[in-house]
Amino acid sequence: MTELKNLANETKKQLKLKYDSDSVKFLEGFVERTKVNIEKDNWSGLINSCGAFLGECIIENYGGIWKKDKNGNVGISFDDKNIAYPFAKVSKQFENGLGDSIFSFYSIIPEVFGIEQKKKKKWWNF
Repeated sequence: MTELKNLANETKKQLKLKYDSDSVKFLEGFVERTKVNIEKDNWSGLINSCGAFLGECIIENYGGIWKKDKNGNVGISFDDKNIAYPFAKVSKQFENGLGDSIFSFYSIIPEVFGIEQKKKKKWWNF
């Protein structure tokens, strides 16, 4: 799903973000600040951009791959039984506010799915 990775990279570039938890926290606030200035009928583009970025953050830090489920919904699959749905979560935060926080969703992934955060190489280790 190259188009999702490309959309995430464009969002990352436009908002000057990284694929890390600080950027997910920023994105959460960005959603709250931005949605009040945009008609609800026009949210879909932002939901797609933010959802793609959130999905790539999940992949980068927890693993998984983009995958469509049997109902055609796109999510991050960790294995045959575990999938996270970043677009659905972003959409819920647009609708319900911080009660459906994307940062909380992102942060709870290791506990819910029983996975560990990927170890990052230090910049000086090649």
